[in-house]
Amino acid sequence: MFLRRISTAASLAGLLILPAAAAQAGPSVRPADAAVAAPAQDEPSAQDAAFLKAAHQGNLAEIAAGRIAWTTSKDPTVKALAATLMRDHIHMDADLYQTARHLRVFLPDAPTDEQRALAKRYEAAGADTFDEYFISTQLAEHREALKMVAEQVSDGSEQSVKDLAAAAEPVIAHHRQLLRDAAEAKGIAGYAGAGGRRG
Repeated sequence: MFLRRISTAASLAGLLILPAAAAQAGPSVRPADAAVAAPAQDEPSAQDAAFLKAAHQGNLAEIAAGRIAWTTSKDPTVKALAATLMRDHIHMDADLYQTARHLRVFLPDAPTDEQRALAKRYEAAGADTFDEYFISTQLAEHREALKMVAEQVSDGSEQSVKDLAAAAEPVIAHHRQLLRDAAEAKGIAGYAGAGGRRG
């Protein structure tokens, strides 16, 4: 189901004429005798596994949120932001999937209940309130995502998972900057000027 979800999202991104990005090569396979000699190398810690699952669910949620924003918003800036979210989170999740597969970590096939509830609120938002609600909630989501990847980079055990988090960090930071710029352009409270920014 996960592969079907990624395939569907990727097809949508293609229809939006989004640029493709080459997927990062997965970790090399160690010889069978080395795998037997040191199985612990492929055993992620509880934190590593939890990060992979949470980041995967976050990616699925962002792809879904981007799709809703793309179809709901009439603002070209918000639509472009939605396209960026979909494209980048599709690519990040493809890399994450390869790492999780290598480490034999089972990934959930859907976002969390809270993330699904937020998607429903997006779908129910009126056209006159959607953009501000989408931008403000996405700023909060990306703030938390940045905290999560920073913690994994500093406290994770498995290097491949730490590398995944480190690669995601600048992408998420870029998204947050785009969201801040959109909030300032729309005059959302707290973002009227550079000095009043939050999030």
